[in-house]
Amino acid sequence: MILHKISSSPFDHLALQHCLQRMHDTDGLLLTQDAVYAVMHQTLYSKLVELHSMYVLKEDAEARGVQVKSDNIQLIGYAELVELSLKYDKVMSW
Repeated sequence: MILHKISSSPFDHLALQHCLQRMHDTDGLLLTQDAVYAVMHQTLYSKLVELHSMYVLKEDAEARGVQVKSDNIQLIGYAELVELSLKYDKVMSW
């Protein structure tokens, strides 16, 4: 079980696309910093809502004016981020 943490914009880097290709069903995905813009990208959004464990850091989304409109994507704060990092066996930053 790996928590994949993406922080770079999906419009500038391919980290998110590469990550999605390598994820397993038991893995989780966390979008932070400019990666939260991925929920505004129609093609990426359709892939993100299909994931079993999908998280967006609330403070980063609010700072960038990004709204999450799916029940499949969980908005989390820093306290939940710490809990997630303990829940998963590894945290991989892309």
